[in-house]
Amino acid sequence: MRRYRIWYGAAVLAVLLIYIISNRSEALAAFLCLVIVPVVSLGIELAGLRGFELKYSIKPSCHVGQKIPLEICIRKKNKGPLGRIQLELEMENTMYGETKTKTIILCASEQEESRFQYLIEMENCGSVRLTVLYVKCFDLLGLFCWTKPGSAQQEVLVYPAELQLNTQLLRRPETIISGELYDQNRKGQDVSEVSGLRDYAEGDSLGSIHWKLSSKLDNLVVREFGYPSNYNILILYDLKSSSGEDEISNQRNDAVLAFTSALSRSMVERNLEHNVGCASGGEMQNFPVYSLATCDQMVLNILCRPVPKENGEDSMYRFLQEDIRQKYTKLIYITPDYEESSARQLSRELDLTIIQITQGSGKEYMATHGYSVIPVDADTYQKKAHNIVI
Repeated sequence: MRRYRIWYGAAVLAVLLIYIISNRSEALAAFLCLVIVPVVSLGIELAGLRGFELKYSIKPSCHVGQKIPLEICIRKKNKGPLGRIQLELEMENTMYGETKTKTIILCASEQEESRFQYLIEMENCGSVRLTVLYVKCFDLLGLFCWTKPGSAQQEVLVYPAELQLNTQLLRRPETIISGELYDQNRKGQDVSEVSGLRDYAEGDSLGSIHWKLSSKLDNLVVREFGYPSNYNILILYDLKSSSGEDEISNQRNDAVLAFTSALSRSMVERNLEHNVGCASGGEMQNFPVYSLATCDQMVLNILCRPVPKENGEDSMYRFLQEDIRQKYTKLIYITPDYEESSARQLSRELDLTIIQITQGSGKEYMATHGYSVIPVDADTYQKKAHNIVI
């Protein structure tokens, strides 16, 4: 608006100077026109702004990366032209604690009602609050401006990307209707379940010898114990803004959420009960998932939980500190970064699979120290189908 006023003032001074020098009627007429036209523009704008009302709406949810339309409706009592309309839109992502503003320019029609669509790309997961801070209405010449208060706040829940996961099970899982299961092809140390008998071999435990049968056969016979094959599964995830001095992008955290929700849904579809947890507030918080409804509720909970701005508490470390390890036989840890010492310690007590979200395709699958690490590139994970071995 300041630019238009400068140009208008310069034009008025130039015509006035010409009239003073030349004293011609044409210059006087031009000067009078320049004085009258802004007044006419002001009157037209004031008439058009009678009963001015702006409303907007947006879809309540979408997936990350999607563009969704912001529906804007402008109503006024009278038909007539309006000048430029400028909206200042604030977008606050409560999960990441980030705020962005967008300026939207509209040109309303002469009708009493005008409708517009403005596409907004949701770049990150989480709950996004949209607020029109204010509306500026300009006259046709851009010389005058009226500022009106914004409209009510709207909220959009941005879900993680939908992934294609091929989940492979190494053991027979515990389902909703089954009890204790044992692997028929693998021997273990569960003395409550005897899977077979064989001759004694050097190195066998004396506690496994079947003494009564051995005395009858005059030969040492050893009992082979069952290996429990039912899983008590915990999906552990971490969202981090930084790791040491390295900053972790929102894109990597979005990938963590995508794999957490997709893996949980994949397990529910296989009738696998499990828990999803993370460290928050100095303690482990677990959410039981046993149906599609509880899976959806779990995703909703994690999307509304803010990402710590500083180095947050590591979920794997907190898991080691709390006395809950005996509840689980399988841990799937989804994280942008992890500590190898904690992973080695944990792998001695249960089966551990780490899904590490990286930036770039430099890392490869790794199985070491009793656990496996599956690297996932945050730049390309949405375009690929992923195989997860449990």
